[in-house]
Amino acid sequence: MRPTLLVLAPCAALLLAAGCASTPGGDGPSAARGQLTAEARCGTCHAITGEAEPGKAPSFANLAARYRAHSLRARLTEIDETGHFNMPPLKMGDADVEDIAAWLESLPLP
Repeated sequence: MRPTLLVLAPCAALLLAAGCASTPGGDGPSAARGQLTAEARCGTCHAITGEAEPGKAPSFANLAARYRAHSLRARLTEIDETGHFNMPPLKMGDADVEDIAAWLESLPLP
């Protein structure tokens, strides 16, 4: 019985550590957190999935296609700080901007 415990304890520790490493809220941008933030902060005007309704803000898929890589982050930072047309400044912070950018970069191009 003792040898079984000696084998199971390290395995349990490794599994616990692996689970902690993949939980949201960790270091670095997260596409999953970015989607949740975008849905909560931007989803009333921008279409989360599919096409935007006529007269509303562009869909996230179209925004992702328009602004890729570094220009996407620059644009999100600008909107966060100063707003855009009828959109007020979002005041989200760098981590949220990075998360939303990571999510937009993960979207398939239309």
